[in-house]
Amino acid sequence: MSEKDEALQHLSAIKSALVDKDTFFPYNYNAFIVWGVIGMIMTLFMGMILKNSILAGALFSLVMMSIGFVVEGKLTKMTNSDYDIESCTKKQRFIAGMFTFLTLFATLFCALLAKYDLIIPAYIVWIFVIGIGDFAVGFVLNQSIFTKTAFLDIFAAMALSVGAFFMNDLGNIDSPFFYFIQAVTFFLLGIMPILVALKMKRKI
Repeated sequence: MSEKDEALQHLSAIKSALVDKDTFFPYNYNAFIVWGVIGMIMTLFMGMILKNSILAGALFSLVMMSIGFVVEGKLTKMTNSDYDIESCTKKQRFIAGMFTFLTLFATLFCALLAKYDLIIPAYIVWIFVIGIGDFAVGFVLNQSIFTKTAFLDIFAAMALSVGAFFMNDLGNIDSPFFYFIQAVTFFLLGIMPILVALKMKRKI
């Protein structure tokens, strides 16, 4: 074994010893860009699909979120390999599990809302649910930018809920209020995650 190989082996051993693989949370911020794109797509098409078919709307949400989970899983595996982590850490399992349950809840609850022609509140539910998820990510990663975006999502969802309370037709996807909700959702769940990811990638 050459001196270079020995040095690399020692560095790998030191790195493995220093990294607490149970609590460590390496993260690939490209996943946030993927989620931003998915957020844009869902924002543009979810209302129309739910209006036409509740089942199709629920399947659309599940398919889009499944794509996100698969892509993030692959990116996480690639990132973990840089730290000699074979599967995933406890914190990664916690975040993945939490987002899975939040996604299932949001999908089912939006289907229930669509049953009563409440399409606009479905967008508010997704904003709130993603806000809760981002809050947990901010806590785990100890990054204030995620906590700030989470509070923005949560407060926006509450403010929009108050506005929706005074609206009569919450199933009208051609109303100015629907387009306003759609624009807010497009920014919060589409553009903002991409901006956050780009900012965090510049820090690395």
